[in-house]
Amino acid sequence: MSEMVVSDSVLMRVMAHPLRMRIVGSLRVDGPATSAILARRLGTDSGQTSHHLRLLARHGFVEDAPELGRGAHGRERWWKAVHESTLLGGGSREDEVAVERASREVWGAWIETFHAQVAQGRWSPAWQEASGGSDQVIRTTPEGLERLQERIWQAVEEARTNEPGAEQVLVILQTYPHRAS
Repeated sequence: MSEMVVSDSVLMRVMAHPLRMRIVGSLRVDGPATSAILARRLGTDSGQTSHHLRLLARHGFVEDAPELGRGAHGRERWWKAVHESTLLGGGSREDEVAVERASREVWGAWIETFHAQVAQGRWSPAWQEASGGSDQVIRTTPEGLERLQERIWQAVEEARTNEPGAEQVLVILQTYPHRAS
């Protein structure tokens, strides 16, 4: 799997914008698109989408997809994601928090979309039953937490499949220590 490690403050600020994060996510999940297609997917306008696409391209998150053509009049510009995932680390704490805030907004929208699709009958009872979230409070050390995260991501990799009936699934992992106030 190709991944982009974002440890530079400039790159983190680029990804700290929810619409840019949604654009990259849509290109990864839904496939290549023009700014007009993305605008329809994301409920925004193509001018704003084009602006963010050019910024994302300048910083290596997206690139042209010339193999998809330029349309009947040679004007369409197709875009695709460069990497399958983005990992954060090494930037300033302030930048990481900004990206995490944008991520929570985007993830919340994904979850709301799923619930809306369930209400429309677009997901089978099996998928409805298999989906969901939970929480667990444990006591561990920083090293123990790192090992836990590594094992969870190994399990996620093992769950990847292209079997018939497979769907794209958003897996969110959040692990934060907590002290009573």
